[in-house]
Amino acid sequence: MAVLLLFIITPFVMSFHDMDVKELLGARVLPAAVGSGASMVRWGLFGILLLYSLYMLQQKKLSISQPVSLLVIFYFLQFLYALVDGVDYLRFLALTGFCLLLPPIIGKVFQQNNNILKYFVNAILLFLIISVVLNGHLILAGQRFFGFMSNSNAYGIATIFWLVIIMLANRNKLIHRYYFNVLLLLILATAFFSGSRNAVVGCVLILGFNYIAEIGKFAKLAVFSIISAIILSYFIDLSFLLSRFSDIADAASSSGRQDIWDSAAFMIDKNLWWGNGMDAHLLITGYGNMHNCYIRFVLNMGLFFTILVVLTYFLSILSVFLSKRAVPLILPGYLLVYAVMNVGEDFFVGLGSVAFIYMLFILGFINYYITRPPSVNQS
Repeated sequence: MAVLLLFIITPFVMSFHDMDVKELLGARVLPAAVGSGASMVRWGLFGILLLYSLYMLQQKKLSISQPVSLLVIFYFLQFLYALVDGVDYLRFLALTGFCLLLPPIIGKVFQQNNNILKYFVNAILLFLIISVVLNGHLILAGQRFFGFMSNSNAYGIATIFWLVIIMLANRNKLIHRYYFNVLLLLILATAFFSGSRNAVVGCVLILGFNYIAEIGKFAKLAVFSIISAIILSYFIDLSFLLSRFSDIADAASSSGRQDIWDSAAFMIDKNLWWGNGMDAHLLITGYGNMHNCYIRFVLNMGLFFTILVVLTYFLSILSVFLSKRAVPLILPGYLLVYAVMNVGEDFFVGLGSVAFIYMLFILGFINYYITRPPSVNQS
């Protein structure tokens, strides 16, 4: 129940309630108490799941797979640097602990009842309905769509994860084909209307991983999407969205990210190998979010630790493929997409972010597929 509740409340942690922006955009928003309440419940659920995970480990009823172990090392290396530096070590201790204990318990719950995916899928439908009812009019007004979430990019991140969930449910034959198709259409459409470049690229990659052995289906879906966009362009002004996707090469400068990165360049060059400390991004650039986790790593930890940390992350993905157990390709595929998304955001180190919680769920599913008993259905 705690895992299901965590899935349900997660997107509401970043629900939109900025009243000034509400007036500017003409958006409909959830009460501020929704986001605050969801945030409090999230930490409470984290605590419950951590305690239960520790109990299960003590009872030797929980297994930790190699991909999860390597991701724990990914965060532990950052914790060690932060501890020696004396800055932000509690953040990285928490990231390490959550990565160690939450995915195995999520995987255990899925092992005990993989029908829980049905509830996840129904929750996604509810998220989509709330999003469209609240702010579907933004699409007609030619504005970026963000549903009930804090911004369009946050909504876009959610759509990539929801796409993985419905595909897992479809793979396990837990939902009707027509239900799957409707959800697929809604998720892809709202991801496009969010105007999030990360979301569009991520969704395309996830679809590619899912249909890698069925290129015909992927091609049909691509053609259908293109034709639908052309038809919609006659009724809805898509110029703003299309311009965002057409100028991807200039995205860094147009979004202001390039200015942040340029401000870090001098200190990166000055202390390239060993970094400037775990708070360097804030002290040097003046921003808590560098909008590129890899630049943040090099600036803070230096190139040596960055290579070590990033290598550990990709070894975790590689270990999924080297496992003797069959794991749906969309799961390590999501981790690859997550790595790509960190080119434009700081998701890796976002302790309470929606993106980090979704990664824990993906790790939980991977842990399930790799550690499940041989007698469990291999679907």
